[in-house]
Amino acid sequence: MTDTPDQRQPQPRVPGVRYRAEMRTRQVPSQVFGEEVMDEEEYNVDVPVPPRDWDVILMRFLMAVAIGSTTVAVVWSTASISRLLGLVVDSTGIAVAAASLFELLWIVCLAAEHLLRGQPDRAEPMKRAGWFAVVCVVAAVVVQGFHEHEQAAGIVGGAVSLMAKGSWWVVFRVRQVKLRRPIAMWLQRKMEDTAAAEALLGFKHRIGGRQAYATLVFGEDEFAAAQAAVQAAQHVQQIPSGQRPGTYVRAQQPAPAPATQSAPPAPPSSGPAPVPTPTPAPNPAPAPAAPVPPAAPVGATPPSGQVAPPGQPVTQLGPSIAATVRAALDEDEGMPDVVLVDRVRQVHGDRPKLAETVATYRRKEMKKRRTA
Repeated sequence: MTDTPDQRQPQPRVPGVRYRAEMRTRQVPSQVFGEEVMDEEEYNVDVPVPPRDWDVILMRFLMAVAIGSTTVAVVWSTASISRLLGLVVDSTGIAVAAASLFELLWIVCLAAEHLLRGQPDRAEPMKRAGWFAVVCVVAAVVVQGFHEHEQAAGIVGGAVSLMAKGSWWVVFRVRQVKLRRPIAMWLQRKMEDTAAAEALLGFKHRIGGRQAYATLVFGEDEFAAAQAAVQAAQHVQQIPSGQRPGTYVRAQQPAPAPATQSAPPAPPSSGPAPVPTPTPAPNPAPAPAAPVPPAAPVGATPPSGQVAPPGQPVTQLGPSIAATVRAALDEDEGMPDVVLVDRVRQVHGDRPKLAETVATYRRKEMKKRRTA
C-alpha cells in the first residue's frame, strides 16, 4: 500500500483498542544527479484491530459440534444396525447400505427444514418426519443391543443419534427468529409471486419447445394450418338450446302512462282562489299478452314447405401445400419445379419463399416414395 508524504505523522493510539503493526510504503523525494525524483520508502503503521465477534465464534462452535456429532452418529448407528440386518442378508455391503438409510432420512429432513425456514407451515411436517426417523434409528439400535443380550449398551447407543438430532435443534433454535404474522404473510406473498413467475417461465419454455419441434417435424405450413383449424373450431357457435315444449312466456309490456286531466282555467276573482282537489286516475287494466309459441327443440327438422333459417357458416379448410405438391407428383413425378410452383401458387396464392417451401415438400415426398 502506497501513502502520500502527508501521512508520515504517527497516528495517536486510543486507549483500550488493540493495534497491530503493518508495513506500508510512501513516496518521498530524493536527489539523483541533482534531479529530484520520487522514491518509495517503507514504514510501519499501527492499525486498529476490531474486537472479536464472540457471537460468530460461538455459532461456528455450535455448527462444528453439530456436524461432528452427526458424523459420529451416522458411523455408530450404521455399524450397529448393519450387524442386525446382517442376520437376514449374506452381503455385508448391502447391510451397511440399508443401515445408512436410517440416519440419512432424518438428515434429509433436517436439510429440508433449514430450506423452509421462515415458512413454519411447510417446515412443520419436515420437523416431525425428522424426529420420527430419529426414533426409528434409536429403536433399531436398542433392538440390536437386546439381540446381543447387551440391554444397557443398546439403550446408551440409541441415545447417540438422539443427541446428534438435539444438537441441530439447538442450532436451529439459535439461528431462526420467529416472525410476526404481518411479516410472515408479506414474505409468503413474495415467495408465492416468485414461484408463480418461475412456473410461468417454465411453461412458456415448454410450450415454445413443443411449438418449435412441431414446426420442424411437420413444417411451417402444416403447423399454421393446424393452428387455424383449432382457432376455427373455437369460433364455431353452438346452437342455443330452446325452451321446453308446452311452456309459455308472458310478454312484459310497459304499462301505459296515466292520463292527466287538465283543469279548466278558473275565472279571475278578487277572493282567494280555491285549492283544486286532485282526482285519482283509474288504473288501466293491462292488455292481454299474446302467448309466445314454444321454441323448436334442438336438432328438430322443419316441416315440409318451410325453409330452415341459415346457420352459422363454418370455415372450410383447403388442402395444404404438402397435399397439393403430393397430388401434382401423383400426376407427373418429373414435373419441372417452375411448373410445380405455378400450380401451387394457383391454389394457395403467392407467398414469400414459396419456391423454397415447394422444393422442400417435393424433396420429402420423393424421399418417401424412394424408401417405399
